[in-house]
Amino acid sequence: MRILYIHQYFTTRGGASGTRSYEFAKYLVQQGHQVTVITGDAMLESETPIEKGHQVDKYKLDGIDILAIRNHYSNYMGFYQRVLSFLKFMLGATMLGITRKNFDIVFATSTPLTVAVPALLIKTIKRWPFVFEVRDLWPEAPIQMGMLRSRFLQKGLKLLERFTYRQAKHIVALSPGMVEGILNEKIEEEKVSMIPNCSDLELFAPAFLSNPAYVEQREEVRARYRIKEHQLVLTHGGSMGVANGLEYVIGAAIYLKQMEEQNVVFMLTGDGKTKPQLEALCEEFELDNVIFTGSIPRKDMPKILGATDITITSFKDLPILATNSPNKFFDSLAAGRAVIVNSNGWTKDIVEQHSIGYYVNPKSPEELGKLLLELKDQKEQLRIMGRNARTLAERKYDRLKLAEQIESILADHSKLSKQARGSYYEASR
Repeated sequence: MRILYIHQYFTTRGGASGTRSYEFAKYLVQQGHQVTVITGDAMLESETPIEKGHQVDKYKLDGIDILAIRNHYSNYMGFYQRVLSFLKFMLGATMLGITRKNFDIVFATSTPLTVAVPALLIKTIKRWPFVFEVRDLWPEAPIQMGMLRSRFLQKGLKLLERFTYRQAKHIVALSPGMVEGILNEKIEEEKVSMIPNCSDLELFAPAFLSNPAYVEQREEVRARYRIKEHQLVLTHGGSMGVANGLEYVIGAAIYLKQMEEQNVVFMLTGDGKTKPQLEALCEEFELDNVIFTGSIPRKDMPKILGATDITITSFKDLPILATNSPNKFFDSLAAGRAVIVNSNGWTKDIVEQHSIGYYVNPKSPEELGKLLLELKDQKEQLRIMGRNARTLAERKYDRLKLAEQIESILADHSKLSKQARGSYYEASR
């Protein structure tokens, strides 16, 4: 197949964001498909283009052809800055798409929802079918978070959402809650597949292994951040956006500080809009139990998780955020780390059904603090949960198995006939 992959925030392991699109594209290339990615350049700072253009840079990474539109984006942007960034990418991706030749399918992945517009226009002009991947339920997510207050914009984006679902050949959703949200728009059940975020079993070796290399990495990370061997480390990996509600985690750190507890350390990786406020809170309460690492390239996250005893996947207490399929959660499983969640959704069900961690009340930072007081003396129990987590990742969330499902969906809905598709596979293998 010749696949046109549209993702505004495409990045590689050298970047600090999720690499689902990169890993899937790489897998598709390895299976003999031709993959061209249209993206923005904001998440490709760690890579070097093979050709720099006036508005578009070209990359060739692991066999993937990448067209990166120059389009600044930052988690610190305000609402209108983000809108302008979305519109610029939408227009640029449309122009790039309609000037391409001979693709069999378009695979467009959100967010934002405006990524659907190039796919819709390319479908109309080029007659190429498209599959749409829903990573967040837009516009419901920004509406519930109070980021989209205009009734006019809400109605317009709701119409775009429904139109996109109806025009797509197939829809991939990343969680059961997202599937439910799509079906609520009167979409046929057979048109929707649930393929969650993945556990990268290759990148994240089990952190509980006694391999000397892993032990050395753990000691190096702990020494870098001055963490004592007996201290319990809770890590939140990823962005520090409004949706993450990390003031909850800082609240637990304040509680433990007030309890004069010195054997629990909070490690927050990444960057985002709320980081300055979080740092200000730590300064106000003179917290010495919180570490801000800054952005960590994804390729280095295994070292961080290797030095971690348990992770937390934190979100604000909003119903829509309980439908999320967070990278950090599945990375924790791959690394063989127990995980705490504070969303009363499907991740809570996973944690409790498979004995891989704990759920805490998102309204009570003290509950998290009290749990960590108990866990600091139960590291063997955490290691058992970590083994359970890795086993679950291998059984249900292996990146390669989920990439196979994506490949099958794209093949089933491409413009290639079954006979032509069979001939193509035969020639490419």
